[in-house]
Amino acid sequence: MLAYNVQPLAQKNLTGIGYYAANTLRCLLKDDPECELHVFDFLGRNGASANVCNNLGLTSSPRGLITVKGMPLSVYIRLGNAGRIYPYDKLTSSGADLTVFFNYLAPAGLRGKDIITIYDMVSMRYPETMDDKNRRLLQKHLRPSVDGSSAIVTISEFSKKEIMELLNVPEEKIFVAPCGTDTAYYRPFDNTAEEESSRRALKDKFGIDRYILYVGTLEPRKNIKTIVHAFEETAGEDKDVKLVLAGGVGWHSEETLAAVENSPVKDRIVRTGYISNELKRDLYRCAKVFVFPSMYEGFGMPVTEAMACGTPCVISDTSSLPEVAGGNAAIVDLYDINGYSDAFLKAINSDITEDTRIRLVENASRYTWEETAKAYKEAFSFARNADI
Repeated sequence: MLAYNVQPLAQKNLTGIGYYAANTLRCLLKDDPECELHVFDFLGRNGASANVCNNLGLTSSPRGLITVKGMPLSVYIRLGNAGRIYPYDKLTSSGADLTVFFNYLAPAGLRGKDIITIYDMVSMRYPETMDDKNRRLLQKHLRPSVDGSSAIVTISEFSKKEIMELLNVPEEKIFVAPCGTDTAYYRPFDNTAEEESSRRALKDKFGIDRYILYVGTLEPRKNIKTIVHAFEETAGEDKDVKLVLAGGVGWHSEETLAAVENSPVKDRIVRTGYISNELKRDLYRCAKVFVFPSMYEGFGMPVTEAMACGTPCVISDTSSLPEVAGGNAAIVDLYDINGYSDAFLKAINSDITEDTRIRLVENASRYTWEETAKAYKEAFSFARNADI
């Protein structure tokens, strides 16, 4: 029997990893509804089971959903080899021979085979950009999880190469399952009336009309300071355009927030906070250009979402981003303020052609959740035949 640890779905509001796990699982569960789902919810305080069902679109709790209330999963992982005293299969009452983990790590107390999902190697490449607690957890437990796993899933060819290089993992053990893009949802406007309605709503809510958009957490790795300084140059050339930073505040965000607060054009920088998928889609579709200047990404899902909406993109020249963009974005050196400003001005002073819009949508359409699930199934087959 197959089991999935669904801890990333235990929260009410999903971000990157949770969104990836939810969409992948929806596809996988169509073919295997009898599998187990495991979630840890210490003392039942967080409503994890209800959140899992809601995030998977289930109207009732499935028979295979098992909730562990004795301890948090992170604590169980931190126990390391001591966790073998409390075997995972006993904690979860599991009968699975293969367990899939969607968030980097598997506990040492697991007796059967497992597959882990590694999204990037930021804990080794840019550890200073991480939340301290998560950095310590990954630095201590990632390598044992890798060594004990029967297969590894990652989200880009770039990340696969990183895992091979930094963790000395053989190529055949790693399966690439890119993030899908829901192009039925993230799509250009169907008609002028729909577009006008969305633009009026954004004008009323945020006071924005012509704007440059960033979507993601405000944290050091995302390189927000660079685009704030680039926007200051852009704003000097264009007196109406605004910069919209859409997303919640992350760890070590002090310098990022200070760059916004101290900017001479701070009155033209809009912070939305956490946004719904509906609002995110409207922001993508109405933006003059989308920018994603990240230092390091395993995939960069906002890029394909923006492209699916037919919105031009500006990206940094780092990590997986050029791979994911497929030659359909303006690429700028990571810290090149003038380069970003020039790309912004070019985009906001040009009308996108229909041919360009079609290419953007076609690139995003390469990535489907069905293909993601297919790669996981290949990993399942490999893991079940592996010696470990």
